[in-house]
Amino acid sequence: MATFVLVHGSCLGGWAWERVAPGLRASGHTVLCPSLAPAGPRVGLRTHIAEIVALIDEHALTDVVLVGHSYGGMVISGAGHERPQRIRRLVYLDAHFPSPGQSAFDLQPALRDACDAAAALRPEREAWLIPPLGFETMGLSAADLEWVTARARPQSRATHEEPLPQPVSGHPPPPATYIRLGGSPLFADAAHTALQRGARLLTVEGAAHLAPISDPERVVAVLGSTS
Repeated sequence: MATFVLVHGSCLGGWAWERVAPGLRASGHTVLCPSLAPAGPRVGLRTHIAEIVALIDEHALTDVVLVGHSYGGMVISGAGHERPQRIRRLVYLDAHFPSPGQSAFDLQPALRDACDAAAALRPEREAWLIPPLGFETMGLSAADLEWVTARARPQSRATHEEPLPQPVSGHPPPPATYIRLGGSPLFADAAHTALQRGARLLTVEGAAHLAPISDPERVVAVLGSTS
């Protein structure tokens, strides 16, 4: 059995895994679903990486399957660089697959453009925030869209502007698995990059980007296969 640490995507929280965690626990796995720090003027990618590293250290976790969904791929990459000896595998679930020095905006310039357009409609004092965007295009039912929209919160722009730090541990990185959600076009390039860099590639055919909410049973099954 494995210890799963599930890292959510932009503007979400640990609650985004509420339908996935019980299935993994039913199979005997330990599951932690932290919520990353909410928006703040000093909250950036390094903040979120430090939180996951602190979680691993605080609980003395070893042999961790560290899963990142969407933006969470940036976070697990950084944590994997800092605690590679504690991590069994990095699992990217329809997520960014960055190299050191790349930011989320570097990887998806269209997202930067969308955030710039949204910021232009808000007061200047809120320009450092990324509002929840695009959930209506992510394969949710009407009820789930309402549920997610009610709980989603803005995110600090720095989380997407800060580049992934350079590795400092001197250890080789943990092995990686990339899970492509076949009904989502958002991270097709990331899946291709991951495969080129030697990651194991799995595909959940037809699954939408927010599959942890819309298709949790298949997400549980594919995550279970990575442990």
